[in-house]
Amino acid sequence: MTVARPLPWRRLARAELHRLLAPRAARLTAVLLPVAVVAFGLSKLLLHDADASNAWHRAEERYRQFQADVVEFGLPTSAGIGPRQFFDDPRYVMETLAFGDLRTLITALAAGAVLLGIFSGGTDWSSRVMLTLSAAEPRRARLFTTRALLVTGLSAAVTAAAGALLVPLLLVAAAFRGVPQGLDGAFWAALTSQLLRGVVLVGLLCLLGHALATLTRRTSIALALAFLYLASAGRVFADRGPRLSEYDMSGLVFAVLNEKPVIPMERSDCFAGPGCEAAHVDLTAADGFVGVLLYLVPVLALALWRSLRTDLG
Repeated sequence: MTVARPLPWRRLARAELHRLLAPRAARLTAVLLPVAVVAFGLSKLLLHDADASNAWHRAEERYRQFQADVVEFGLPTSAGIGPRQFFDDPRYVMETLAFGDLRTLITALAAGAVLLGIFSGGTDWSSRVMLTLSAAEPRRARLFTTRALLVTGLSAAVTAAAGALLVPLLLVAAAFRGVPQGLDGAFWAALTSQLLRGVVLVGLLCLLGHALATLTRRTSIALALAFLYLASAGRVFADRGPRLSEYDMSGLVFAVLNEKPVIPMERSDCFAGPGCEAAHVDLTAADGFVGVLLYLVPVLALALWRSLRTDLG
């Protein structure tokens, strides 16, 4: 009996990378994603105004109304309250707003990465292409590892490129519609750290989607399972496992991307929801990553076990 020789790893990796990038949806995404990032960055020029005089006038009017209400209704007040507390800055203050904008971009990419992982892992099973792939590469663990590393690396690289494209656009918004001051070494170190954490996070979530699709071998089932798993695992594990498992995925993602080391909680734009709960209890980025791994590792282990089985149905 002749046993098929495994493909050289470089040839296998090139072939699998070509399979990832070949679909029309992948090529269309490669064109539309940079356009969407540029549009998001340039939108700050439209949403913000460098002239703060009108905002100060509105703040003074609100403060005068507040003083009138204090006298009329006997409301408690403090000597520290002034027009500043009623000022809604229309300028793009990059020192604080850039972290939220970068978090918004990475969160959107994380959601897309889960879908990328599911489609990359489930399409070949649905189309029976896996029969040919397994014949060409009989080492199932090698094939599984190569495909998993490629989807993880590709999603992480896209996130890094998108972040590198967005930040200069935010600088443009700060220069023309905001306040570019305060961008010292500590700011750039924190922003770079947030981007790097986002790169790792998106890669892990893409790997989670790929593992779910490999486990179920059906794209539609993997999509439904991903929704149920990510939405309900926090409730299922609550009070039954490690401390981190009581937070759902949105809270863990916020913890990984949290800007709290730079922006005090009282100045953050976070007021309600799982993400804010994670921030208020001082859930760190490391805690967030451990929580994400609690979701990932069991599914990844089951997917590897399923891929090593002899059946290809």
